[in-house]
Amino acid sequence: MRVLLLTLSLCYSASVIGASIWHVQGEQEWYLFGTIHVLQPDAYPLPDSYDRVFRRCANLWLEIDPAALSEPATLQQVRNIMQLAAGQTLKSQVSADAYRHLTALADSAGLPLVNLQALKPWAVVNVLTLSLFEQRSFATDQGLDLYLAEQAKAQDIPIRPLETVMQQMTLFNELAAAIPDEFITFSTNDLDRVDLLVADMVRYWQEGDVEALYRAADFKSYPTVEAAMLSERNRDWMDQFKRAKMLASPQCIAVGALHMAGEEGLLAQFKQAGYRVTRVTEGISEQVE
Repeated sequence: MRVLLLTLSLCYSASVIGASIWHVQGEQEWYLFGTIHVLQPDAYPLPDSYDRVFRRCANLWLEIDPAALSEPATLQQVRNIMQLAAGQTLKSQVSADAYRHLTALADSAGLPLVNLQALKPWAVVNVLTLSLFEQRSFATDQGLDLYLAEQAKAQDIPIRPLETVMQQMTLFNELAAAIPDEFITFSTNDLDRVDLLVADMVRYWQEGDVEALYRAADFKSYPTVEAAMLSERNRDWMDQFKRAKMLASPQCIAVGALHMAGEEGLLAQFKQAGYRVTRVTEGISEQVE
């Protein structure tokens, strides 16, 4: 279920949240928050380190501006891009083996696949994945991205979106169209161990080990997915950060936890650019080698 990591980044309990902030110092000062897009309600209140760091933010960079998700025009565009063309069905878009994978995912999510025949395969994967998490009491309206955006609004901290909603939707759409069966296989692997996978992610997060998180995603057999979902986006975001040198410091970045790890992760790219990177926990700053 690697798609759990890509679309949701990570799910964890309140006891481990303190390990998801990094301090980046150099030509400019940054704080990086490794985020998740769903959380359980009992994850709040957050540890003090969140408020302590967040109060220092001059701007907040997010993958998208959550406010855009409530715009009627954007919602209609999202619905349109998720829908198959008239006369097409989900079953006709993928191989028999890939359809079996989707059926297994639907069974686990408790949603009849027959009700999703008008959606594109990638859209079905996302709908079913969210349903899996809802079964486990995780909710999108509890996500860390949304929480930080609300805090930014309350504190008059400007939000700077790195992408638009439709850029993200188009990314899924084009990637899944290019490698339809591979995308489904990638997304549905390890379906029989979802709870164990989430438990592993919690443990890695407790240890602050984003490299273990990255290894768990196991991209070695799926380089096309990694390039599109992580590497290319990380490079684009770094270009945007470099163009922000005239903005006041510290700048705060809140993006999915997987974007922090790997040779082309944001932590590595900041270090390669000459910055000192330390992980922030409750009362402790540890340098990231």
